[in-house]
Amino acid sequence: MGVKAVWGRSSEPVMCFGSHGNVALKDRAHFSLARTTAERSVDQPYFLTIGGGDQVPDDLRGRVLELVRSTGVYGETTAFVRDDELKARLAQWPVAVIISEVYSVVSEPRLVQDLGQPDHRILTNAFDRVKRDDAQIRLLWEVLKDREIERRWEIQLPSGFRDPGRVQMFGSMYPRLDSTSSEGKRVWKLQRDMERDAALARATKAANRARNGGVIICEACGYSDSLSMMFDAHHRNPLSIGPRETRLDDLAVLCPTCHRWSHAKAEDKLSPVPVHEIAEAMRLARVNPMAADD
Repeated sequence: MGVKAVWGRSSEPVMCFGSHGNVALKDRAHFSLARTTAERSVDQPYFLTIGGGDQVPDDLRGRVLELVRSTGVYGETTAFVRDDELKARLAQWPVAVIISEVYSVVSEPRLVQDLGQPDHRILTNAFDRVKRDDAQIRLLWEVLKDREIERRWEIQLPSGFRDPGRVQMFGSMYPRLDSTSSEGKRVWKLQRDMERDAALARATKAANRARNGGVIICEACGYSDSLSMMFDAHHRNPLSIGPRETRLDDLAVLCPTCHRWSHAKAEDKLSPVPVHEIAEAMRLARVNPMAADD
């Protein structure tokens, strides 16, 4: 457990720190405070935030505000914060770690009046770093650990961010692609394709339907539906091998997922995973969901 003095409640999934190096050069010392916090967070991810410092409002000074969970990801504050006004306010804290969870401490108790602390000295050396492994912090946690907390669900990591579970410097926690993109424009394309006989595919599905009382059943996973378009006619030996005379027995009826599986998981793209092996994998997946990834 640790403590960090802050000037307010969290509004973004970041915890910011000052630079101990050359801000312009972004040298190793520049990131030292954020990197140290990230390193400690791998094993000790949680710390408390307490109102303190020159910019903290009087009504928050000395109050235990939040319990946060830090990740091992660190980098430049401006890479992690999108709001321009907040970026400007955080200019003096140019490096940050990503926090993955934020919990409000209900009633935001005061260190002295509510929690029986003799003073605010617990915040000594906690203004520009996360202070840890201190006897006073352990005593504070003993007083606080049974108090009610509430998850602040409005503070969310971007959907494209994944915590690597280790110390890592990120240039940004946001996906590189823009959140919007222009689509739907009609274009002409010239391409070469291999000829398929649609009538043969229809006949294969019709034979499957006849065997199964009027519905079509995937020969691998057993999914069934009355709509023909929900299934594919799968070539047991792919057309990419070359021209041939195809018979009904050369085709299998698969749902799109199993059809994709047969080709995507094949070691040799000219030898799809046999239907009986897909069926066995699906059976194992129903027993043990992790088996499907083996």
